[in-house]
Amino acid sequence: MNETELAIYDYIRINFEIDDDPDFTPDVNLFDYGFVDSLGATEILMFVEQNWNIAITQADLTLYPMNSVREIAGVVSKKLRG
Repeated sequence: MNETELAIYDYIRINFEIDDDPDFTPDVNLFDYGFVDSLGATEILMFVEQNWNIAITQADLTLYPMNSVREIAGVVSKKLRG
């Protein structure tokens, strides 16, 4: 995992009380596996926006899948590159 993925992974693991679940990986669909619900998605987006000082727009939500830690980190990278 890169630094961005690790930060998001740790945030989700700690804030959503995911202990050592072997299904929780950077590529798992957070919603399909029940790790995160829609309220949790909002919390994660707020964390991402604050931590990296970026804005996740409605267009971003439509254009880019953000169902896993790796996908969320990919969007962060795209936003930081401009």
